[in-house]
Amino acid sequence: MKIVIPADRPKYERELPGGVDLTLSPILKTDREFFERGIEELSLESRFARFGQGVSSLSAQELDYLSDVDQRSHVAWGALVGDEAAGVGRYIMMDDPTKAEIALTVLDSMQRRGVGRALFEALIAVGRHDGIHEFAFEARSDNEAVISLMAEIEVTPLMTDGVIERTIRISDLPTTTHDRALVEVIEEVRSQKESAS
Repeated sequence: MKIVIPADRPKYERELPGGVDLTLSPILKTDREFFERGIEELSLESRFARFGQGVSSLSAQELDYLSDVDQRSHVAWGALVGDEAAGVGRYIMMDDPTKAEIALTVLDSMQRRGVGRALFEALIAVGRHDGIHEFAFEARSDNEAVISLMAEIEVTPLMTDGVIERTIRISDLPTTTHDRALVEVIEEVRSQKESAS
């Protein structure tokens, strides 16, 4: 799925292993179509991994929830490889504002390129900046992408009844050379949202 990002849209560009160009940009309300079309590019297995069922489309309410985010209590980034949609990463604060639930979705055709890791690093950078201490997540125990990412960051998965449930302390995760620029991008989007309201 080809996506054209306006030149003035806040974004961060970086290179993935193998010289692949990746663009990360905070999700905006105008990205609704990205989610509407993107679900068609997920395999049935990926839909189960992300939504807990093999959905073939998203309701208007679900599309609003995924695309109309405040970028404070609900932070979401989209990823492009070249001009092709690649994935989304998000976190949503829990009742305790120092904890958030995290979720990553990478389109099947873009997996095993480092997209999930880049989205994860963007969420860590913003979460750390915003004072979040822990990310919680849940995934099926056969989710190879999650298991691989956990191995990369040296976190041991805890599996119960076919489900991985884990809380990761952000202080245990390394900073990256991208963090400062990623925070600047999210703050630019936040400022634009506040000016528009």
